[in-house]
Amino acid sequence: MNAHAAALSSAHVLGRLKMARMTDGPESGPYRLEDSPSHLLHRAEQLAADRFAQLVGDNVTLRQFAVLAAIQSSPGLSQSDLVRATGVDRSTMADMMTRMEKRGWITRAASSLDARAQSIRLAADGATMLAAATNHARAADAAILDALPRTKRRPFLNILTKLSKVSVEAHAKAEKEAKRQAKRDAREKAKAEKKPVKRESGRKHRGSRS
Repeated sequence: MNAHAAALSSAHVLGRLKMARMTDGPESGPYRLEDSPSHLLHRAEQLAADRFAQLVGDNVTLRQFAVLAAIQSSPGLSQSDLVRATGVDRSTMADMMTRMEKRGWITRAASSLDARAQSIRLAADGATMLAAATNHARAADAAILDALPRTKRRPFLNILTKLSKVSVEAHAKAEKEAKRQAKRDAREKAKAEKKPVKRESGRKHRGSRS
């Protein structure tokens, strides 16, 4: 076994041990959704979206509200900045920017800091929509916390904050590694293009005379 394979094997074993310690249960048998952090977080997200929709209506979604709030907090952010600030994936963010601009919620202009990026700001209608939904958003947050005992609310928020931080750090690390890989690929491509093409040498074989 080479060093790379050994490292992968070690990481796999450590991952299994960590999983066992985290779940405190058997790894074999049926997968129980009620014991799955991923599934439970998804259901909690559904609860948050439902509470928000009940109070705000269908004029703006919870995700759209988060983007508008991020723009208000830091006017002039680029689309990549908004991806990092909200956790919305790049393709979805691009679609949201197009729809929001058509609805008159945002404006986009060339960034003075990066010629390749656009500076995004709230338009008048976007600011109005955000202001109208903000109190409802706070009420939706309160409704979620009201479902918990008072003594559990702060620990709950601390856990969510910790998980959010882990997500931000993981995405930042992946983004940095993607940039490094792009540079490595560019260097390899440049080397390949500079490498001289070998030409076949030697005399062509002639057919025998009869």
